Amino acid sequence: MIRVLIVDDEIYAVKGLRSGVRWDVVGIDEVYEAYHAPMAQQVLGEQDIDIIICDIEMPETSGLDLMAWIKERDMDPEMIVLTCHSEFTYAQRAMHLGGFDYLLKPVVYTELEQVLSTAIEKVNEKRRVSETDEQYGKFVELWNSRKPLLVERFWQDVLECRIPPNAKAIEQALATYDIRMSEVSRISLILISVEKWEKPLNERDELVMEFALRKAASEVLLASSVPGEVIQDHRGNTLVVMYRGETDTEQALILARCREYLDACRQYFFCQLSCYVGEPTAITDVLASYLALLDAEYRNVSQSNVVVACRASEDDVLPVTMPMTDSMLELAELIEQGQSAELDEELEALMVRLGNGQATVETLTASYHALLQVIYYAMHRKGLQAHLLYEGRTCPSIETATRSISHFKVWVRCVADAASALFAKPVTTSAVVQKVTGYIGEHLNEDLTREQLASVAFVNPAYLSRLFRKETGMVLTDYILQEKMRKAADLLASTDRSISEIADGLHYGNFSYFARLFRKVHGVTPHDYRKSYRKRA
Repeated sequence: MIRVLIVDDEIYAVKGLRSGVRWDVVGIDEVYEAYHAPMAQQVLGEQDIDIIICDIEMPETSGLDLMAWIKERDMDPEMIVLTCHSEFTYAQRAMHLGGFDYLLKPVVYTELEQVLSTAIEKVNEKRRVSETDEQYGKFVELWNSRKPLLVERFWQDVLECRIPPNAKAIEQALATYDIRMSEVSRISLILISVEKWEKPLNERDELVMEFALRKAASEVLLASSVPGEVIQDHRGNTLVVMYRGETDTEQALILARCREYLDACRQYFFCQLSCYVGEPTAITDVLASYLALLDAEYRNVSQSNVVVACRASEDDVLPVTMPMTDSMLELAELIEQGQSAELDEELEALMVRLGNGQATVETLTASYHALLQVIYYAMHRKGLQAHLLYEGRTCPSIETATRSISHFKVWVRCVADAASALFAKPVTTSAVVQKVTGYIGEHLNEDLTREQLASVAFVNPAYLSRLFRKETGMVLTDYILQEKMRKAADLLASTDRSISEIADGLHYGNFSYFARLFRKVHGVTPHDYRKSYRKRA
């Protein structure tokens, strides 16, 4: 018996599929319906569903969200995804890597029947496995399906130093994921920064396209010659982790692949993006390379759609050769938590150790970089940029600080005080976001773009998008819309200007479009809003 579940928020679309597809001819025995994700979850909890036909764009909980929910519960139906976006040709190819089929709406019934036939073959193939092999296969399949998520979590833990950056701790963690240390002893990072969508997309569309971008990155940038993973860090950055331990791929080849990827994304995904490519580095030093890439993206405000080769150095954020020890990680915790007394004790102990060890210029230089690395790491966790550390302070240079123990103590006291003062400040909206929101408020009569706002704040557009969403909880375009509609509501309530004049003053030349957006934000038309407001008055 084959059971199918149709999930679509458009009831007529569900009914159309129900009546238009020749289910009995294809070999489907039972067809269930759901008009939103929670209803689908209820059906999946009550019935053994073999195949799901799911619309990817649904309000509140999307098709991708539903798929994630299914995956988390180790369910394994065949997935057929539907969307109305005609420009997803390349996304279709990329998404097939995820193990599901992809059809364009409105669905051609004969095409769906062919896809269903293929899906039924897969279902029957699973059922032909013997009971013993089925149990074994289930565990293997479960492991294989969850391994990418677990490996992504491993890299997130490495980048956040939740796994201590020493070879022994990393090797123990890798054993859990069936990865040999030799494979990842040397790695390269690539930061993918989406700078501009060349077609209008709402937030959900962007999430779908970013998903496809990650799949395409896996296909183009990673291959048998350069194994690795495509992951997201905790801030939403897309990173390619290339395993260089058993390979000797030329850096020039990787840069060429990145340019190929940029061209493909511009052609098929209608976006401009840049790739920031790190040099091969030991896995124990990956944090330095990671922060150097983030810093390079932050500083890039003049170039777009480029491949940037990066390396960590004194002029960037951290030297590549300085891993953090467990004791240094403890210092980072004390700095971040503002425990000044304990921090003073640890720093004094550090001075004693350096003095007892007959410090040289080399050991003081290494300690200088290690302590800076600790502070920059703690700042990174708080979302603070490196340039803020010395704001309003003049601490000794590295040449002066490493001249003697006494000079080094002066520098340590200065940099520790600077860090403590920075972390003691109340958490507020960053200067970048304040500047952008202020500019938006003063220019509501213009057609504002992300690139324009980024140039006002002198930051990278992709960095601005992530920072704005992190601090405000809103997508930049949604905030602009909200502010324009708030201004429109104020004008409707306090002036006698016509609705067309108000729309034109907010740079909406199409009255119908303005009215539709106003209703989306306020729940009523501009005319009804003005009418109800004056009744209350």
